[in-house]
Amino acid sequence: MPEHLTIPGPAGALEARQTGLGEGGAAGRIAVLCHPHPLYGGSMNDGVLGVLADALHRHGIATLRFNFRGVGGSEGRHDGAGGEVADLRAVVVWVQTVHPGSGLLLGGYSFGASTVCQLLAAPGAPDAERVLLIAPPVGNLPAPEPESAADVFVGDADAFVDASALQQWQSARVHVLPGADHFFGGQWQTLEARISTALE
Repeated sequence: MPEHLTIPGPAGALEARQTGLGEGGAAGRIAVLCHPHPLYGGSMNDGVLGVLADALHRHGIATLRFNFRGVGGSEGRHDGAGGEVADLRAVVVWVQTVHPGSGLLLGGYSFGASTVCQLLAAPGAPDAERVLLIAPPVGNLPAPEPESAADVFVGDADAFVDASALQQWQSARVHVLPGADHFFGGQWQTLEARISTALE
């Protein structure tokens, strides 16, 4: 059953939900997942983010989704200039404190993927054993390539991802879904299958 949480953040409390914990609430591996743009309806309840969470759960990986500042029950207001990266850092620190020794994965969709990339490029970035990015808005929002290899899932009809800029990434494993747009309309099952294959 999902466990609803409140995590201290730099701009106030952050609403969160963790799912898939093992016996006694322990997590062997836990993925922190970041939602799409807060100003365009993005929240931790996003359907595409749910596809990622479902794929992770099927591979025995717990997930923690949270709302960035100003979304849902999270305090503060949208920053767009590093505040959301600070929110993600606070959540990661919380996870590593509450679940010491657990393997950390980071995942994000669209704006959330951009936020993950920015955190991993910042000083003192956490050590993530796996990075899963769905439709990172390369060329439209700050999204530096993670130093550790990332799995990137993108549609070839995505108007929000600069394909030529994404091709400049050196170590990423890019999984292209033919005909898929930024929202993966009608392709959620295909997306989940591609994520599952990558996790295997």
